[in-house]
Amino acid sequence: MVNVAVPRTVRLSGSLVTLCSFHRWLDIPTMTASSTNRHVSTLLGGAVNRRLPPGDVVVHTVGEVMDGARDYVRRQVAALARRCPERVSSARVKLAVVARLSVRRPALAQANLEVDGHLIRVQVAAAFVEEAGRLLRTRLGEQIARLAVPSLPRAWPERTERRARPEPLARPAAERGIARRKCCPLARCTPDQAALAMDLMDYDVHLFIDADTGQDSVLYRTGPTGYRLARLSCMAPPVTPGPTPITLTVHPVPRLTAELAVRRLLDTELPFQFFRDADTGRGNVLYQRYDGHYGLIAPAIP
Repeated sequence: MVNVAVPRTVRLSGSLVTLCSFHRWLDIPTMTASSTNRHVSTLLGGAVNRRLPPGDVVVHTVGEVMDGARDYVRRQVAALARRCPERVSSARVKLAVVARLSVRRPALAQANLEVDGHLIRVQVAAAFVEEAGRLLRTRLGEQIARLAVPSLPRAWPERTERRARPEPLARPAAERGIARRKCCPLARCTPDQAALAMDLMDYDVHLFIDADTGQDSVLYRTGPTGYRLARLSCMAPPVTPGPTPITLTVHPVPRLTAELAVRRLLDTELPFQFFRDADTGRGNVLYQRYDGHYGLIAPAIP
């Protein structure tokens, strides 16, 4: 299972960037615990931001979510929003409980905030809805801290509690298929901008057009630094080094049909497959969904 983007527009460094639904070789520090904690502590107990009343946190529930648990999560998100130094203009939360005994963390929570024009998203899973609400508040604080200091990459490796993601449902290989296909315009940006967009939206992989080469590319979370770049053909480092410690993949991108990409994921059990589509020649991403099926992201072709 992997988190990928859905089409939406965010503002990065003063310019509009469209996200698609879903290292450098310098020795630089990632966001340290002390710098992150300073920003998070401000959000958890700093000055009150009165611009988003608690009632403005919209909560949608699916499944057996008790009213008390729903209100608790609303208060958690509202408290963080009121203490955010930046303007929080909207906050939406989705809560769900998976009715399957085999799922270890059945309480799912997702929050989407708009902070000073930037979209921030967090998704967590826990044993109970209240626990998911506490994780949601902590993770939102970390996302906002990343926005406050965009030159400091996200810490890697991630702490265990940060990886409290929803688990994919077990599904026999013979029953898996592509449940969703989505074509959308890709952002043309630098790998550093792609890294910030990926972090703010809590994704594990981001499909974009590399500004240096004009090639379809992906940035994903793995390796020694937590940021790895793969382009369709070019393996050269970014032309203009930025603050993100990016490594390059050494594996060539395969040319596949969507059906062959499915076969590769079935054989390898990897969370996603970046490939050159055999028909269009464009970069596509096939990824594992939470329901055990696959999703396919492809660039919109004029």
